[in-house]
Amino acid sequence: MVFDEPSYIAIARGLLKGNLAPLQIDSSIGRQHPPLGSCLIAAGMKLAGDNPVGWRLASVVAGAITVVGIFLWVWVLIQDFRLALTAALLTLFNNFLYVMARVAMLDVFVFAFAICGLLAFTAAVKSDLAVKWRRVLVMCSGVALGLAGACKWNAVDTLAVVIAGALGLYRLGHSPSAKWNQRHSSLARSAHAVGLPWLLIGLVVLPGLVYFCTFLPLFGATHTAFSFQEFARMHAVMFRMTKNFSGNPALYSAWYKWPFRASPLRGFSYLMGNWVVMWGGLIALAVLLWRLRREADISAIMLLLLYAANWLQWAITPLKVPHYYYYYSAAMFLGPAIGVSLIRSPRVLGMRMSLVAVVAAVVFFMYCYPRMAYLPPPWDCMFGCWD
Repeated sequence: MVFDEPSYIAIARGLLKGNLAPLQIDSSIGRQHPPLGSCLIAAGMKLAGDNPVGWRLASVVAGAITVVGIFLWVWVLIQDFRLALTAALLTLFNNFLYVMARVAMLDVFVFAFAICGLLAFTAAVKSDLAVKWRRVLVMCSGVALGLAGACKWNAVDTLAVVIAGALGLYRLGHSPSAKWNQRHSSLARSAHAVGLPWLLIGLVVLPGLVYFCTFLPLFGATHTAFSFQEFARMHAVMFRMTKNFSGNPALYSAWYKWPFRASPLRGFSYLMGNWVVMWGGLIALAVLLWRLRREADISAIMLLLLYAANWLQWAITPLKVPHYYYYYSAAMFLGPAIGVSLIRSPRVLGMRMSLVAVVAAVVFFMYCYPRMAYLPPPWDCMFGCWD
């Protein structure tokens, strides 16, 4: 087991035994978060056993869903198969995804559900569908985002961006701005066609209801009679523990340093973002921001808001233990940002920039792979060793 896995696996074992009572202690990391992530880890253990494969099976599935979700989301967003594939490959070879999809922790579940919610919402306003199917997709988006929040509270930032986008498009549906071309005006009309009540039910009421329902099995596992008072007390405990929890200061990393980190977190599977994706993604975001000076591009707006919300939230979140892996959700939007920024990009020496980016990302990933995968000597240094 690595990093915080022991605590989450202990919670999952308690769920499988139907008895979490021995774990009702304030020092348990698992008590800081809603229960769905631990339930997913327990489901993997139920299928594959209480062993290293079982502990991480759900994370592997969530990582695979993330890559497919990124591909489909970018495809729906910009209608470009090649650049959607570029975004998916850059995500696949981002060291962040590889490490987080191999550990029994929660962040990979949060983003897998979040990208499904983003895909459903984007399809609802971008695809040529009947109104009833648009509403169904909005409901699916709300369910997925509610499940993301039921893994970890920080999913609320992605939900907030989706709600703001939905209400903004609905408002534009009344009087589209002159700066918006016909393609973008159709998005506003789609949101307006869904209707404000359906948007509010799907993106506000339904996520809250789904979140609430994921707590019901926890009452049985802790042998606690259900009451709204107890439900509120659980959340008070989670908030207090999240705010006051402290660990090893040597592993802390300030949130404003995460995008520029250039050294691996050795105690956590040599975790470090792929430099090509991490820093190329920042350049891509700058390109998208520059484009907004000329055109109100919905894809650029969404990516900028999603990245900013998932990164800058840590500037105000009351935590004493800022860890580099908290950057995971924000980092997952950098591959799509590169893909979207390469629309209409020129060739370099006869090669597409998308191909150059993917090849460079693969080379860096392979250099890091032996340490991330814990390969034994001499394979751990087959491409050279970091001191």
